[in-house]
Amino acid sequence: MKKYLVGILILSLLFFNCSENEGIYNIKDYGAIGDGATLCTKAIQKAIDECSANGGGKVIVPPGNYVTGPLFLKSSIYFEVFSGATLLFDDNIGNCPIIDGKWEGIERKVYASLFTGHNLKNITITGRGTVNGQGKVWWDAHYENQRLRKEKGLIGREPDNPAESPLKVPRPRMVNLYNCNNVLISELTILNSPAWTIHPVYCENVTIEKVSIIQPYESPNTDGINPESCKNVRISNCFVDCGDDCITIKSGYNEDGRRVAKPCENIVISNCTFTHGRSAIGIGSEMSGNVRNITVSNCVFNGTLRGIRIKTERGRGGIVENFRADNIIMDNVETAISIDMYYGGNDITELPVTIETPFFKNIHFSNITAINVENAAQIMGLPEAPVKGLSIVNSNFKAENGFKVSFVKNTKFKDVNIDCKKGNPLIIDNGEAVDIDGFKAECKDSNESIITLSNNTEVYIHNSSVKESTETFLESINTENLKLYNNWLHNATVIRK
Repeated sequence: MKKYLVGILILSLLFFNCSENEGIYNIKDYGAIGDGATLCTKAIQKAIDECSANGGGKVIVPPGNYVTGPLFLKSSIYFEVFSGATLLFDDNIGNCPIIDGKWEGIERKVYASLFTGHNLKNITITGRGTVNGQGKVWWDAHYENQRLRKEKGLIGREPDNPAESPLKVPRPRMVNLYNCNNVLISELTILNSPAWTIHPVYCENVTIEKVSIIQPYESPNTDGINPESCKNVRISNCFVDCGDDCITIKSGYNEDGRRVAKPCENIVISNCTFTHGRSAIGIGSEMSGNVRNITVSNCVFNGTLRGIRIKTERGRGGIVENFRADNIIMDNVETAISIDMYYGGNDITELPVTIETPFFKNIHFSNITAINVENAAQIMGLPEAPVKGLSIVNSNFKAENGFKVSFVKNTKFKDVNIDCKKGNPLIIDNGEAVDIDGFKAECKDSNESIITLSNNTEVYIHNSSVKESTETFLESINTENLKLYNNWLHNATVIRK
């Protein structure tokens, strides 16, 4: 009887262990060695392939340091990097395969990324471990490539790199997924990406959460998260400290973007912290396939060159529309808000509207607090395509320079306070239908007017106030249909020319 019971117990334990391990694939069981030196690409890929062949499951990276080249994901794979584990991207450029992909808005050949996937469903990349791109070799190769291109007079994104360049095609990313559906990327710490860090392209239903991305400020093109022509993307609770834009939303470059014609839409960014970087949140400049329905909320920007930057130029075509940013803190930022339609030049001559003319409309900012800022806002529309439907509401700015706005239509400043150290707090040039309501400003330079208008039509200024020491409230040059009502100006003057 005792032997019978022992047998039952052993069988039960064996059954329990089999059930417990079913669907879990440990890369060490396939030959991966976590010594920080052995190349483990084949072992890890074998674990992914076997997991996929059995219908999906979890591939685990246990504690250790594993060197790997590009990994090609499969559908229904849950890839987890355990706490204490580090994946080190192989920095031998010659080992990196070249595949079909996309870079800077153009479909072209690229180096495969650490996590690469095409036409997949139900993908998870997660874990409390670390992924290190060991990007310095790639950054140095980029600088050498730039030197060779300049030497040979090659400019722009094409033609291809010189034959003697260390880079045959654009650099890899850490995560680069194409045409994938139902993607989760979470919790990882990602360091030193060779180029953009997380780059989903033509993907739908993407969640990126609790990810930390850290790379040197001087590293070239090391953007944090760049959704391109994606739909239904949620980015939350992330920390990004990088060498270019922390998050940039894109949809293709010029003719190639218009040919593909896939917008980037329905993007939610919330509860994130961004530091350093060229912009905390960017849109463009590759936006030729359209960008729409974007919200940014409850975020902190600290030390980024720009806070929110929406950029394009003539030749792009496309529309950026329905953008909202709310409840944002910015500190130590050069330009809090930048809307720039002259990314490639500064010619303000009015040109005919064509398929290559870009448009910005319905862009709204509210509850913005910006301190230690050099420029409160620089907003520049095109004469033939002014920025339409812009508003800044219930916001406070403490800046060296104020708002500089040109070529806008249907614009509202409501309950905006600015402490401006020099120059005019608000300059509007070539605006149409401008509503300034409850504007309060302090200008340290007593020789400057609070508001300066030139070449505007239909401007309504009301419920605004200045400090008693203010000498000039408004200087207006060539403004048609200007109306002032219920403003508290003390002894400040209004100058009309």
